[in-house]
Amino acid sequence: MTSVPERCWLVPRTEFDRLTVLRARDLIVECFFQAQRETFERAKHRVGSTSFDANSIRSAVVAAVRLAFKESGDDFEHPSRESLARMVAVLARMSASWGTPDDVIAHHLTQVGRLLTALGTPQP
Repeated sequence: MTSVPERCWLVPRTEFDRLTVLRARDLIVECFFQAQRETFERAKHRVGSTSFDANSIRSAVVAAVRLAFKESGDDFEHPSRESLARMVAVLARMSASWGTPDDVIAHHLTQVGRLLTALGTPQP
């Protein structure tokens, strides 16, 4: 496995000070967006493209997170610590099926793991 480039997103340390389940959900959405952004960045370098539509990616990510909650039998609007862990497992599978590189998935799972640990959530 290759190392993750330094530009990969990290959960800001300040987010752990007063972390709530809802804030963790929003940070997981951001983390998933950043993983997909990194995937598109790598792809555009391979194909010689110069840009991508970040708003379209963000919209697709939010839809995917909502779908992951639904697939795990949970509610996006009213998440629990446990539902976050179930949803993250679904997102990891989605990412892999979309062709997100393994190192990007691993990096972002580590970031999400930090959030789940801070909430006292058992990880999948």
